[in-house]
Amino acid sequence: MKNLKALFSKKVLVSTWLVGLVILSLCAILFKEHSLQVYPGTYQEFVRSDSQDEGFSEASVSKTDSLLELDFRLRSGSPTPYAGVGFSLASPMEILKEEFLDFSAYDSLRVILATNRMPKITIRLSVHDPLWTKPGDVSSARPLDVVLETTRNLKEHRVSLADFSVPEKWFDLMGIENPDYWRHLERGMRVEVLTATGALLGIPDAFELKKLELYGTNRKLLYVLGVLAFLLSCACGYGLVRLKQKG
Repeated sequence: MKNLKALFSKKVLVSTWLVGLVILSLCAILFKEHSLQVYPGTYQEFVRSDSQDEGFSEASVSKTDSLLELDFRLRSGSPTPYAGVGFSLASPMEILKEEFLDFSAYDSLRVILATNRMPKITIRLSVHDPLWTKPGDVSSARPLDVVLETTRNLKEHRVSLADFSVPEKWFDLMGIENPDYWRHLERGMRVEVLTATGALLGIPDAFELKKLELYGTNRKLLYVLGVLAFLLSCACGYGLVRLKQKG
């Protein structure tokens, strides 16, 4: 009778261990990736153009149920005429409190867009540089850019966050003589979609944005699940050892 009880307890322990591992494995498979949908979403959008830097370019945003469209006209007058739309991921109060979005929690960016005339577009992650970024000065944020080739038809682009880098012109603007490679991804403030080289001056142009999101491996969840699997294995192993000692 004692041996039968021990055998039953052993089967319960092993079954509990196996069921637990299956549940944890399913959670890892189902929730291994996480994403942050920037657009469409609840984040505040804003229009960017060189008119904020004493230039003469114009831009305006219109939206439908499924698309955001930026109409713009680049004009000479600024050293680098530009226009675009951005999304604030941290409010001014959060920035003052140094509460930022952690871009490093994600691996890649996915964007679906189309351009009218220009052949390329810039995707920018704006981060707070603890040394150079000043409150209220948009241009002092450290920009991390990647340039994508575009078409007139909506097309999905996926780009690794490792491909984003600081443009040299930002170092010149800030008067930084020795450019560095700091990216401060953990201090994210904004995501922006901007014109790139190839946009024509004086001619109306536009781009359409359908989707913009960050995504990546949910490392924190996988770590927690790994710890739980280890603890479950230890508990079951300890239980089996105790049963063996009791004979």
